[in-house]
Amino acid sequence: MSARDARDGGPATGRDLAADPGRLAAVRLTQLLDAGAEESFDRLTRIAQRLTGAPLAFMTVVDDARSYWLSSQGLPPGSPTENAVEQSFCQYVLDGEPLALADVTTDERTAGNPSITGMGVRAWAGFPVRLPDGQVLGSFCVVDTTVHRWTAEDVQLLDELAAIASREVALRLATLEAEQARATARAEAQRAGLLARISDLLTADLAPGHLWQAVVALAVPDLGDFAYVCTVGRDGGLVPVASQHRDPAELPTLRGWIDRAGRRVGEATGPGHVAVTGQVELIDLPEAAGLTAAQQDAVRLLDVRSALVAPVIRRGEVVAVLTIGRLRGAPPYGERERELVATLMTRAGMVVETARVASFERAVSETMQRALLPPLLPQPDHLQLASRYLPAEDAQLVGGDWYDAYLDAARTTSLVIGDVAGHDITAAATMGQLRTMLRMAGHTGTAGPADVLTAVDVASDTLGHHVFATALVARVQRFHADRPAVDRSITWSSAGHPPPLLLHPDGTVDVLTDRVGLPLGVDPHRPRPEHHLTLPVRSTLLLYTDGLLEQHEPAPGPAPGPSARSGGGPARSAVRDLDTGMARLTALLAESTDLDLEGLCDRIVTTLIPEGGPADDVALIAIRPYSEEQPRPAHAGPNVPT
Repeated sequence: MSARDARDGGPATGRDLAADPGRLAAVRLTQLLDAGAEESFDRLTRIAQRLTGAPLAFMTVVDDARSYWLSSQGLPPGSPTENAVEQSFCQYVLDGEPLALADVTTDERTAGNPSITGMGVRAWAGFPVRLPDGQVLGSFCVVDTTVHRWTAEDVQLLDELAAIASREVALRLATLEAEQARATARAEAQRAGLLARISDLLTADLAPGHLWQAVVALAVPDLGDFAYVCTVGRDGGLVPVASQHRDPAELPTLRGWIDRAGRRVGEATGPGHVAVTGQVELIDLPEAAGLTAAQQDAVRLLDVRSALVAPVIRRGEVVAVLTIGRLRGAPPYGERERELVATLMTRAGMVVETARVASFERAVSETMQRALLPPLLPQPDHLQLASRYLPAEDAQLVGGDWYDAYLDAARTTSLVIGDVAGHDITAAATMGQLRTMLRMAGHTGTAGPADVLTAVDVASDTLGHHVFATALVARVQRFHADRPAVDRSITWSSAGHPPPLLLHPDGTVDVLTDRVGLPLGVDPHRPRPEHHLTLPVRSTLLLYTDGLLEQHEPAPGPAPGPSARSGGGPARSAVRDLDTGMARLTALLAESTDLDLEGLCDRIVTTLIPEGGPADDVALIAIRPYSEEQPRPAHAGPNVPT
């Protein structure tokens, strides 16, 4: 079917529309031409490919010469990432109207397109991806190499996914504008020389230990011959945390004196005094009055000529003190150096506060996320359950992956797994809300998995709770209520979630690719499919989030250089595609039939997750049934209904 009627008039004007100056200017502002893959767009094209059944899916960005495939699914590795505008089908939606053709060779607008023979395009359905000002960025489309009659549901799905992609582009533009505004503000505030280095090196993602070392590295040699930082303890004492000397051979001497100097409480001048006053001090040596015996020892031992002592202040409280010294023969410090050091410490204080807030947010998100996962899984009726959850290695990527298991009022076991879009406190909070809503919708045991998902989706829409999440609900039941259970019955429904895996005792792995419904938050009123299968004794049903399939492949050889976050380590290639991840997971399961359920989960995470942690959050939950005609195996633990 077609999403619009054929237009009247002359030949296609796609090239003219592509060259429109206003549109081109808007496209270039997005910085998406030649941009790398982004998960937010890849997730949408994967959904389009999976739910329409098309072998190929794209999100494109079109300028005046080419159609760049920002996200693509179904192409073999090493394939091109773009084609010319006149070869693309995206040109046909640059006027803002969608187009869906079951056979492109029969439509006068597309029959002569070179991609019919060049790429084997036979069916195409695309919708414009728009910029906030209404200009068309490119297309969100699916492609088939055979005649494909797009259903009304296909067209509606693509329309909705294109709208979501447009919102993602708008968010990116807003982020770019905010970044540009911050960059402009920084540029206006920058000073020459050391001030520029302060802005560059003291970044907000420094951990406290790295921050203090960066401070002394900035101070030496630009401001002094040696420097050290002490943090201020709760009792007012000073604790040395970083030091630097122009001459590496003299660094042990400096560190030895710092350690001998002790807590520095009660000093009339110097770090102990600045920790109390919060004021920058300029000390001219050796004539300065009021020096303690330890300070006089430092003047002689280190041959100090002049010193600057400055506080790091956070929320009105001195949290650290920097001391910078110049050796004899150097000019004494003056007001210019005092101003530079004050600026350095002000910036350091901002970084300390930013690090504190980021650490707090991370802790809150992770605590929230873990608190909302079930602390104890039920182990009812000779069913054994096991689970794993691993947060992303990147401290900023706390997200909304979760799993759950519970017994409903009918004493039926339900399994739930889901993944909320986003990586922040909001995603973690949304995850908690969805988990609670799914429990409430299924607690009576009277609603099937599809009805449970629909009820939550409708409630979220009714209450204005905007979500975009995948989820899967499975119910495990006895075949006969009045006799000991052997094999079990599984009923399940998926809201756009990756397919469950069924591992048989003989090593066969079934990938349950039955039809799935839309993710939560797309169309709450569309009916959801529901499926049934038998769960044989000692088989294993595995549910997981897509982070398990998308982990980085380790690249051979050492990394080209240290990472500011990780401190170096093995280099990594790009995130692998879902097909590769699925192949690795199914092969691993097939080789693991000798393991008990806990051992199987351990092997999955230790084999598929890099040593430094996953690139994205990973959640998984597995269930294995045993026959009630025999004692429950000892390794499965006792029956523990909860």
